[in-house]
Amino acid sequence: MRSTMRIAHNVRLASILAVGAFVLHQLRYLIAPEASSLAGHSAHGYMTDLMAPIAVLALAAALATLIRGTEGATPAQAPLGRRTAVFAGALLAIYVGQESLEVVLSAAHPSLPEVMFNGGWVAAPLALAIGTLSALFARALERVEHAIAILHAERLRSRRPPAVSGRALAARVLSLTLAPLAFGLARRPPPPAPA
Repeated sequence: MRSTMRIAHNVRLASILAVGAFVLHQLRYLIAPEASSLAGHSAHGYMTDLMAPIAVLALAAALATLIRGTEGATPAQAPLGRRTAVFAGALLAIYVGQESLEVVLSAAHPSLPEVMFNGGWVAAPLALAIGTLSALFARALERVEHAIAILHAERLRSRRPPAVSGRALAARVLSLTLAPLAFGLARRPPPPAPA
């Protein structure tokens, strides 16, 4: 059960990071389009193909929250500032890695320093803003998970049979001399059957 809870938690975090990385990349080229004119549209054409898998990941995040809620997970108590820093750092690392792969895989893509100096600096404040939103969204999903856990526990309690109150009485020991009929040891036979 612990591994299921851990897997659901990791799927939810990966989903939040994937959506955040997609939004960061798209907003970066929307805000600073001068680098996209350098790169051309062919270098970023794959991003529209990623919308369906990202939608599946968003659904997976919702299902992971439901699974963790029905299993009675307790929300993490990580401070919001630390979560924001982790999400922002991860999003910025994903963005730099993604741009590096685009440089390597696309001949039309400009070099990484050109991308970073031609509007690429916008990615850092965007990563911080999206990291904050991601941390808040993760906390909201944990609260939903906690509410589901409470509702699920109440539903399970209402389905259980009522508990017997009181204490058990000691069993009586029957003596054969006091209760001969109880064991079929009657002194006379039963009456004959009518003919």
